[in-house]
Amino acid sequence: MECVEWPDGLEHADAACLLESPARELVHALKYQGWRDVGRFMGTVMARRAGAAARRTDFVVPVPTSVRNIRRRGYNQAAVIASALSTAMGIPLLECLDRQRQTGTQTALNPMQRRANVSDAFVMVEGVAGMLEGRRLLLVDDVITTGATALAATRALALGNPGSIVAYAFARTVPISQQAT
Repeated sequence: MECVEWPDGLEHADAACLLESPARELVHALKYQGWRDVGRFMGTVMARRAGAAARRTDFVVPVPTSVRNIRRRGYNQAAVIASALSTAMGIPLLECLDRQRQTGTQTALNPMQRRANVSDAFVMVEGVAGMLEGRRLLLVDDVITTGATALAATRALALGNPGSIVAYAFARTVPISQQAT
């Protein structure tokens, strides 16, 4: 993850694969072509490839998407993936985050702009903070690019005082430090 500082509680970040073909096409089919079954497949792949940190968590928590994206897609892609992952790993799904404000797409933003774009975008669902105390959370998204979304979601989850948070995505981009310039 290309980030300046990890917040307290973020124990680990990982992805099942790199965002290269065919993973890139799977992500695009899920996000832009309405192929929900692809998300279920992605979640089962993630379960098979999950490392020790992901396996020792108490709840699977999907990163929420915006109301606008749900209206356009009909679903939250991270929740589709997280649901399949939860079932495959036998770890309960807990949708405990809401997106409190709409943010623009991150695709064309640099790392600093991405962090600013999602800063304070997430809030904890009312009444769940007590369920998180001391628990190990598996924060699930489709792609980790700079880690900005995972960091913002981790900050919101930290209010529930979890024991630890592991960020886990289907794919990750090649770190900026390894990309050709």
